[in-house]
Amino acid sequence: MSTASTRKPRAAAPRSAPAKATDTKPAPVAEDVALNLDDLEREGAVKPFTFLHQGRVYTIPDPQEMDWQKQLRAMGDPVYFLQHSLSPEDAEAFFNAEMPSWKLDAVMSGFQKHFGLPSLGELNGSLT
Repeated sequence: MSTASTRKPRAAAPRSAPAKATDTKPAPVAEDVALNLDDLEREGAVKPFTFLHQGRVYTIPDPQEMDWQKQLRAMGDPVYFLQHSLSPEDAEAFFNAEMPSWKLDAVMSGFQKHFGLPSLGELNGSLT
């Protein structure tokens, strides 16, 4: 006869709760800060630029709302600019649509005029 006793399965050790991220609060703003960007609000935003191509309306928001690093790169690269200005859905449709270059020139020119921006040629001339 077997003398082996029946053992109860051992209960799993309780899992410890995941470590909570400590609530990190920004350091208090010193009173001698010259410019507090956290409290800065923009005034006079411009309406988005819209254009119609192959029955679809595309919207380009004010480039001043773009991250400054992306904006600097976009100033010299229209493809990068459009990839980061259009919504993901608009960008996919735009880049999959055929468009002659003269129409792209019209889009870029219209965008620049709408937002009061210099043309790429004017911008390149001002940097030299």
